[in-house]
Amino acid sequence: MDPDKKRRKNRGQRVQDSSFMDTVRASFIRWSALEKWRELDDLRTTLGMSLEQALDEAGRFPNRGRYQALWVERWKSELCAGTIAADSGAIFAAIEKAVAAALDDEEAERKAGGDRPLEEDAEYKAFVDGALERLLQEGDLGVS
Repeated sequence: MDPDKKRRKNRGQRVQDSSFMDTVRASFIRWSALEKWRELDDLRTTLGMSLEQALDEAGRFPNRGRYQALWVERWKSELCAGTIAADSGAIFAAIEKAVAAALDDEEAERKAGGDRPLEEDAEYKAFVDGALERLLQEGDLGVS
């Protein structure tokens, strides 16, 4: 097979495998973690809370509804004040790990309970809609 043809074929597969919807879940996790990291930082700088107080306050997740307990449990298991370093990179890594694990737990609970999938959650839909709108605007494809 011609090497150029093989390279084009592999590129097509690579582009197809990294389509917008393939990256949404990971992007949602990153976005959610950034939101929590900003909240934590805001609690510490604006209200002068200690790391332990800010972790406790930020780890409440009222927006997760009936799955709130799952999120709180994961938050507490990943973000114990004594077990993470005080630098922002380590804190963000722990937040991202907690969010990813909590999202996995929530999806499993939704499936086991016969609840609607995460893709139908209002927060998830809003994230996807906003990201898709930005993508279309950046691609100059126009959004009507």
